[in-house]
Amino acid sequence: MFKLNKIKEKIIITSTIFLCMAASGGYAATATFDPGTGIVDMPVVEVLGAGSSAFYRAQLRLVGDGLELVSADPISAITGQRNVFDPDTSAVHVPSVVVGADDFYVKLKVVPGSNPLRFSVEQLANNAFQGCPSFATAGPGTGSCVLSGEITTNVTLTKNINWILSGGVYIGGDNKQSATITVNPGTKIFGQSGADYLFIRRGSKIMAEGTPDNPIVMTGPLQQSPGEWGGLLIAGNAPINGCNVGVALCEAPFEAITSEFFGGNNETDNSGILKYVQVLFAGFAVRPDEELNGLTLMGVGSGTVINYVQVHSGLDDGVEMFGGTVQMKHLVLTDNRDDAFDWTSGFKGRAQFVLIKQSPGIGDRGIEADNNEKNHDSLPRAHPVLSNFTIIGRNDTGATQGILLRRGTAANIWNTVITGSPECIRIDSASTYINAGSPGSLTGELTIRNSIAQCDNNFADGDGATFSVSDWFLSQPENKAENPLLSGYLPASGSPLTLGGAAVTDPFFDTVDFIGAFKDASDDWTKEWTFPF
Repeated sequence: MFKLNKIKEKIIITSTIFLCMAASGGYAATATFDPGTGIVDMPVVEVLGAGSSAFYRAQLRLVGDGLELVSADPISAITGQRNVFDPDTSAVHVPSVVVGADDFYVKLKVVPGSNPLRFSVEQLANNAFQGCPSFATAGPGTGSCVLSGEITTNVTLTKNINWILSGGVYIGGDNKQSATITVNPGTKIFGQSGADYLFIRRGSKIMAEGTPDNPIVMTGPLQQSPGEWGGLLIAGNAPINGCNVGVALCEAPFEAITSEFFGGNNETDNSGILKYVQVLFAGFAVRPDEELNGLTLMGVGSGTVINYVQVHSGLDDGVEMFGGTVQMKHLVLTDNRDDAFDWTSGFKGRAQFVLIKQSPGIGDRGIEADNNEKNHDSLPRAHPVLSNFTIIGRNDTGATQGILLRRGTAANIWNTVITGSPECIRIDSASTYINAGSPGSLTGELTIRNSIAQCDNNFADGDGATFSVSDWFLSQPENKAENPLLSGYLPASGSPLTLGGAAVTDPFFDTVDFIGAFKDASDDWTKEWTFPF
């Protein structure tokens, strides 16, 4: 917190907000501070919501060492640069504060328990390049700084610098010298080759809080082709499987970087926040079948927030979970060369509102699901709960399934549409069939309900089959094999997707009555913050 004699100066800077881009229709989004009344006028504040955002004109008053909410009046939605309040993090992100010749990013934070609502100033960052901080070195061009090696202190990446990864960049030690890397809205991080990646170790955190108008971008130098850089990897302390029975703490080395470990006993482990983040053109084949994905989540716990994240044009999987209990919403997995959503090693997380879209000639399965490759019945068994997936495959030579459930996995899948692949759903491996039960006598371990499938071959029986996948699917409540009537990735007029969904009895999930990732053609939550796909 600032010293008392500097508080007023900082608050005035915070209060003289000028949003540097005009809103649509020529609306000049500015904020002004009146020293006579102590009132801050903020014409545009977007309040993020679970279903849709709300927009307000707000006034704050300078009170002591903080700002107090005076009023908030609804206004029409505004595009372009704007203030954003995120209730999930209690933060107000102000992209541009102009004071004389200087321009700042400001982050305000709600004071817990305050009534009327009060805000403190958490961060002021100059939007002009001021040189490289001590934890980085000068980059090849003006305005660039290089990150390398191990970082064991808390650091912040700001949008006034192009951040370049050199080799593997590790945040914290492995459950020691823990550190937090904070990434401000609008910040860009570049890898130079497949050997450049960002790795968040166990016990450390990444706090990457973008906004719809200022997403955080992690990408390669050309932003054209898969595999331009390694990707983002997060290791946590949540449970995994694959260890011998009776082992008190199950942990494992990561297959592609065998010196790094993941896993533990903390289901609610917190590795930070990824919100409004693009991970583009990543992936690297270290060895055959041992690759870096766009986003790799290893033993990541349910205390981690992942919401509004796109993984686009990765060389391998879009996102792969190695065990853990991480929960995710609003994923956009597009044009990835291998599987879009992959799990193994006992993954028991949650996911809702996921768009999977493969391009012609690119990509394999929408979902590839394993319990454990070496021991199909290893415990804890993989058992995620998923809802509201839209899976659009590529129906050409070399493609496979929309969903492959194998190697003993369990799962409960709700409100999902699968289309565009040669096969919609395949179940493989005797252990998977046995764990599921049989049509009319299901165990509840492996289910799909309130879902629609339409492919050239909707269902396929794999090795070890003890029942027909067609019978299994169609015997479950409200499942149908019919045309979903999509217009691109959104429901078209008259689509059966807009009805027939069911609520999942789990506090993580939003209550829905529709199938797929989108309620209707107007519910395109991918707009503005994603890379074009």
